Amino acid sequence: MNATIRLLAVSAALATALVAPALAAPPTESAAGDTITFAQYRDWRLHFIDQRQTQLSAELAEKNLTAERRAQLERQKAYYDYFAAMAPAERDRRFRERFDQIDANHDGIIDRGERATWHDKQRAFYDRGGNRREASADTTRRR
Repeated sequence: MNATIRLLAVSAALATALVAPALAAPPTESAAGDTITFAQYRDWRLHFIDQRQTQLSAELAEKNLTAERRAQLERQKAYYDYFAAMAPAERDRRFRERFDQIDANHDGIIDRGERATWHDKQRAFYDRGGNRREASADTTRRR
C-alpha cells in the first residue's frame, strides 16, 4: 500500500513537472489583477527548480527503481542541476527569453490570457510527442 501511495505521489510530481513549463506561473494576486511581472516569473522559476531538485533527489534515493526509471530521473535532475548551477545573468537571460515568448503583446506583464495561450501551446507540443510515438508504431506495423 505504501508503495502505491509513493507511486501516486511521484506520478503527480512528474505530471506537475511536465505541465509546469506550460504554466508561466501560478495565479497571483496583485494590484493590476491576475498578472505576472518578470521578477515574479523569475522567482517562481527559481523556486520551482529548487523544489524539483529536492523531489528528484528524494526519488533517486529509492532503492527499488528500475534502471530505466533511474536513468529518466537522473536526466531530469541533471537538467535542473544545470539551471541551478548556471551564472545568474545567463539564467536570467534564458528566463527572459521564455518570459518574452509567453508575453505575446510584449508589455512586460503576462496576463491570464497569455498564460492560457502558452499553456495550450505547450500542451499541444507535449501531446504531439505521444502522437508521434503512435504514428511510428503504426509505421512499424505496416512494414
